Amino acid sequence: MKRSIWSSLILLAGMSILTVSDASAADTIYQYNGSSPLVGDVSGYTKTELTLKRGATEVKIPANEIERVRWEGEPPQLNIARNQEQNGNYAAALEEYKKAEGSASPNLKKSLQYMIARTTARSAKSNPAALDNAIKLLDDFVKANGDHFSYYPAMKLLGESYLAKKDYASANSAFGTVERSPWKDYQMDAKNMKARVLLAQGNTKGALAAFETVAKMEGKTPAELTSKHAAQLGSAICLEKDGKPQDAVKVLDEIIKNVSSQQSSLLAEAYLKKGDCYQALGESKEALIAYLHVDVLFPTEPAVHAEALYHLSTLWGKVQQPERGAEARAVLQQQYPDSEWTQKATKS
Repeated sequence: MKRSIWSSLILLAGMSILTVSDASAADTIYQYNGSSPLVGDVSGYTKTELTLKRGATEVKIPANEIERVRWEGEPPQLNIARNQEQNGNYAAALEEYKKAEGSASPNLKKSLQYMIARTTARSAKSNPAALDNAIKLLDDFVKANGDHFSYYPAMKLLGESYLAKKDYASANSAFGTVERSPWKDYQMDAKNMKARVLLAQGNTKGALAAFETVAKMEGKTPAELTSKHAAQLGSAICLEKDGKPQDAVKVLDEIIKNVSSQQSSLLAEAYLKKGDCYQALGESKEALIAYLHVDVLFPTEPAVHAEALYHLSTLWGKVQQPERGAEARAVLQQQYPDSEWTQKATKS
């Protein structure tokens, strides 16, 4: 009897090994709204779709639905690196991405080029010194990979990097390319980013009109609804800059109430701007609470987190807790030494 049981266990173990081997020897597509990843062999792609062969059938997956691709033979360390990037640990993620480049397959190598450029761009949000390198990496990628499924995401990041550098003409050009993509969510997103350019140029009235246009558009998919909420956030920023912080707070509260907790970037900025509005209203305690939401809930959003820490470093003193202000300043200096907010805190 024992021999029979052990024989069965050995057979099952062997079958498990074969199953794992078969699964690992294939490409895996993760979609933003997919309940489970799709496994097969990528037989081709363009900048608008990826073709996955599954047995005798081929599945066309729109590029705007692809969160990531795990290529056949990809080293397991890259999963850890992706998590590090997601958690804001950009230096560690970049180290692993670059390490994997040497032995990467052609498909993985192209993806790694994009991932390295993306991580560098994200890092540059709290480290302006990295902007030039981010722009070069992204520009090199889109020029060499005009038919890659990451083309439009890379172009959007390029536009954002140009915007951060205050190169408004180049930013608008990149966002214009994204606006010409075939997907409504990308088009809405590009319109929002063009409105951000107007806002950065001081054209608050023009930016508000542009944001309101997007906010009024119909949104059906989760991505389209996110773009609508991003437009509402832009409108709130315009209202605050136009001297209407109370009206802005009402919009921000609606966003915070209705947005999914997974939209960390949008929520983090909403709380940050809510803090700005309460500071404009002279309500230090309410501003402090808003900025604390960013510090506690969204520390992986580096640019917003750094700004929130700066405000916390000054506001704690106004509620008679200067030691906590010093603590916030220390965290700011340690985590974001190259941020403009660290420099501002040092001067104050």
